[in-house]
Order: sequence, then structure tokens, then C-alpha cells
Amino acid sequence: MLDKNEKLNLAINPGAQEEKVRQRKLKGASARVVSAMAISFSLFQLVTGYFPLIAMYQRLIHVAFAFTLIFLIYPFREKQRKDRLSWEGVILVGLLIYISYYVWTHFIARAHEVGLEPPISELILGGLLILLTMEASRRTTGWSLPIFCAGSLIYARFGEWLPEVIGHPNYAVERIISGLFMTTEGIYGSLTGISATFIFLFVLFGTFMQEAGAGSFFFGLASSLFGHVRGGPAKIAVVASSLFGMISGSAMANVSAVGQITIPMMKRAGYKPHFAGAVESASGVGGQFMPPVMGGSVFLMMEILGVSYFSICKAALLSAILYYVGIFFIVDFEAVKHGLKGQPKAECPKLKEVMKEGFHFLIPPAVLVYLLMYAHVTESRAAFWAIVSIPLVSFLRKSTRMSFPKILRALERGAIGFLPIAGVVVSCNILVGMITLTGLGLQISSILIELSGQSLFLLLVLTMISSLILGLGLPIIVSYLVLAVLVAPALTQMGVDPLAAHLFIFFFALVSDLTPPVAPGAFVAAGIAGADMMRTAWMACRLGLVVYILPYMFVYNKALLLKGEPTEIFVSAISALIGVYALACGIQGYMLRPTKIYERILFFVAALSLIEPGWKSDLFGLGIMFFLVLNQKPALFISFFHYLRRPLLGNKAKL
Repeated sequence: MLDKNEKLNLAINPGAQEEKVRQRKLKGASARVVSAMAISFSLFQLVTGYFPLIAMYQRLIHVAFAFTLIFLIYPFREKQRKDRLSWEGVILVGLLIYISYYVWTHFIARAHEVGLEPPISELILGGLLILLTMEASRRTTGWSLPIFCAGSLIYARFGEWLPEVIGHPNYAVERIISGLFMTTEGIYGSLTGISATFIFLFVLFGTFMQEAGAGSFFFGLASSLFGHVRGGPAKIAVVASSLFGMISGSAMANVSAVGQITIPMMKRAGYKPHFAGAVESASGVGGQFMPPVMGGSVFLMMEILGVSYFSICKAALLSAILYYVGIFFIVDFEAVKHGLKGQPKAECPKLKEVMKEGFHFLIPPAVLVYLLMYAHVTESRAAFWAIVSIPLVSFLRKSTRMSFPKILRALERGAIGFLPIAGVVVSCNILVGMITLTGLGLQISSILIELSGQSLFLLLVLTMISSLILGLGLPIIVSYLVLAVLVAPALTQMGVDPLAAHLFIFFFALVSDLTPPVAPGAFVAAGIAGADMMRTAWMACRLGLVVYILPYMFVYNKALLLKGEPTEIFVSAISALIGVYALACGIQGYMLRPTKIYERILFFVAALSLIEPGWKSDLFGLGIMFFLVLNQKPALFISFFHYLRRPLLGNKAKL
């Protein structure tokens, strides 16, 4: 059994709980060697975060570290003994080191030999590196991504055999391998660069926060604010997940950690098991688009769009808030419907005491935001200083001081928790390389525009369906990246703001964690709750319904991305907030009292009207909401009528 702190520690490492099952549990000298390598990996990333190397060399060392740890920690197959290193893992590490040495010593010379035929020995090494890359992703995330990578290689080689609409001239094996090997456009391409400079450091930031005790602080903060109100345990789950999301950026980790504590609390308070699991599942998904630490896909978005990390965080902030507010409303209505009360106030921590013990945990995120927003330093240096600040501020309280062993443990856990991301991101270079080489992205964009009949709404629907289908079998990063390369150009051609187009794809890639039949976040929550998996998944889908609508909202209304005049942004935010409230009323069939069928329909109409940009639709939606409020509580109408008549009655009295 895990203790409370261990459960909370899982929140930072992406997929921490399932990764612990898959990884080897090494002992003795093997464990010490791997631990030393993981710590060295984190130290290398920290140093190069402030003093970057030449791009190719930094990426080369990054891949060598990551793949070495993957081959040593992740077994070739599940049934292998997990308490010792395997011979095939050591052989793969030796091969990887040789290939890395070859690239290090020959890269500069090869860069000056553009157009020359590469030697056969180099092609063999390049082919082996491609296989090693796919094997690293297979060990960490399963078969889906390697199959996609292999499919892209086959597509590049035999394009002439395909229908003309997606066909292309065949590329020789030599051309394919050389394009992926000794260049900064292949396996050591820009995606690996993002992994080596940004993603690792943000994962490490989260790990340091958790090791210092920030997880307990955020949970205590949520409990002190909402534990005693009606439906308190469910509201704790919503708020705690949003706070954990600020330092984690992983849905599965969010559900695994926070749910271990909040789901039993919700069940004790009277929530049905499947509803308790659904609340945690829906809340956990939002962690991936809650700034300041969002999902790894955001760093790929930075590279593709050429925008800053802060710009993406700023654009996603309002949508993240609306999402959690929507779940909060639904949870509150559920509590009112069933008369569910909060915890006794005496059992909840006092806000003053929580802040006194842990206020300093707000400093590192503030440092990160300040450096990105006002100091305009690079993302890697901002993350570096934010990480450095954590051990320093931890000394403000004796109970949270990070000792040297704790710092070493954070360095080790950060590196090991990052490995699944490395396996995915580096492998994605193969996909992107082949899509770019063959021109498939332009072909798919043209096909989608033609299928949509120049209708933006239909194109958005096709994009949503594509995202949901890809999300059934691929990691979120891969799902986002494929559609960002293939579909985003079509959206921008139709006039969609580039950032809105990519966030649209990003949001629906995340929704796969929530959408049946494959809803891993919901299934984890169902296991903790002891509830039926599919029932929990469908309820989570219902609770998170707003996330299926939010992307359409900000595509049609850029003010929701915090773009435009302050007045326009404010009006759009208020309109969207009321729309989300109306949607929650419609989903739960409750407002001031249980709704009738026609009222429920009107709530959905009001929600769609308020979500639709434009003052006419807003007025229409507000009119419906005004009618529904008065219809639910006629006494309000009578009071309002008397209030309007009071001046007239007063004047008559004077006469």
C-alpha cells in the first residue's frame, strides 16, 4: 500500500502508477548505476538549460541518456525478471553508445559533404538508430506508435503504388535513412530539440515541487476552501485536480494521485461510486490544459507556430477556468439534488494554517510566470530558475526543507518520469520527417477542404472526429502532432487563427482520455471507486461535456483566447460563463429546483446562444435564462414586479 505522500508523489510523473508496474525494480549495484545515470541526466539538462550546447550535440546527448535509461529500466517483455538488468538491454545500450559516438565525431564533416552518397556503414547505423527509436517508444508506450512509424516509412518507400490522391514518387531506402540520421531534420530534429530544452525541465519542475511537499499544500488548500460546503468532497476533487494540473500536466497522474484520496471521500459523503470516479476523471483531464504547466504537446505547438510558451498559456487560461467552473456547477447541482453535505468544519484544515505552512509553494510558479511574462527570458532559463527557487523557498519552513537526499531523489524521479515522453517525442520525428518528405500534409489538407465543401463548421467537425479516432490508440502527443501537421493547415486556410486551430486540435486530443470506449483516465478512476468502467466513462464524458464545446467557442470568438480589446474579452468571458452555467443546468436537470423537460431543452438552447459569439445571440440567451429563473422561482417575478412599481406607488401616495 502507498502512503498519502507516495500517492501524491505519483501526481507529477506522467503515467506514474502504470509506469511503476511496467518498469524494472532493480536492486543492488544495478539500481545504484541507474540512479546515478538518472541524476546525471537531470543535472545535464539543468546545466544546458542555462548554458545551452550546439543544438545537434545537446540533442545527441539527450537521446543517448534517455534511450539508455529506457533500455535498462523497461523490460523487453512484461514477463521478464524485473529485479536485474537484462543482457539484451545492455547490448542495445552498447549499440546506442557506438552510434552516438559516430554521430558526434562525423556530424560536422558530413554537414560539409552535402549531396555526396553516404557510405553503406553509415546507412546501416542509421537504420539501426531508427529501429532503436521505435523500440524505445514500444517499451514505454506500447505498439501503436512504432506501427505508425513503420507505416510512414513504408508509405515513403512505396508511394507510387497508392491511389493518386495520396500517392507520391517512391523514395529510395538510402534517401529515407540519410534524411533521418545525420541531420537536424530527422531523429535529432526540432521535436527532439524541444524535448531536450523545454519539456524535460518542466517535468523536473513539477517533480521538485512535489518532492518539496507542494502536493500536500494544494490538497490542503482545496480542503480548507471547499471541504465544509455542500458536496465538499467532490468540490475538493475539482479544485485539487486543477491545482495539481498547474504543476503536473498529466491526466492519468492527476487521477491516480488525487483520486486515491478524493474518491473514497466522495463515496463516504453519499456520492454514487460511478459519479465519484467520473468527477475525478473529468477533473484530471483538465490538468493538461491548465497553465502554467500544460501537457507536453504545448511545447510542440511552440515549435510549429513559432510562439512563446507564455502566449499559449495565456490563450488556454480562460478555457481551462471555464472547464473547471462547469464541472464545479454540475457537482454543486448533484449535491443539492441529493442533499449531500460537506465535511464537518472541524475536520477541515483552516485556511490560515494551510497558508502559513505552505504559502511559499506559490513562489516558484510565480517565478516561472514572472520570468516568462515580464522578464522575457527563454523558456528553458525560466524553468531553470524556477527549479532552483524550489529548494531555496523550501527552507522557509522546517517541515518542507529539501535535504540533499531529497534533492537527489527529485533529480532521479524527474529523469525517470520523463522517459515515456522521450520515447514518444523522439519517435515522432520519424512521422514528421516522412510526412514532410512526401508532402502528405498538403494532400490531406486539400482533401479535407474539398470534403467540407468550404464549410468551416464541417471542417471542424471532421477534425474533431479525426482527433477522437486517433486518440483511441495513440498517445496524446502523437495524436496532436499528426493532426497539427495534416489538418491544421486546412483550418488556417479557411481563416482560423493559427493558435486557435492548434488549440482546437490539442483540446480534442486530450478528450480521448475522457471519451469511451477508450477512456484510460475514467478507467483508472473506476478502479479506485470500485465502479463499472463504462458507466464511469460515460458519466465522466457527460460531466466534461463543456470541453467538447469550448474549442468551437474560441475558434469562432478569439476574445476567449484573450485576444482583442479588454472590453470585448470581458463581455465574451461573462457570456461564456453564463453559457457554461446554463449547460450545467441542462446536463443536471436542476437549477433552483428540478427542471421540467421543456426547461431542460431551453437551458441547452440558452447555452448554445450564449456560447455563439455576437450580441444578438447573447441577448437571446440571456432572455431565455431570465425567463427560466423567473419560471423556476415565481416569487422572484412577483418581487421584481413590486420593485418596479414601488416608485409609482410612492408618487400616488404623495398625491
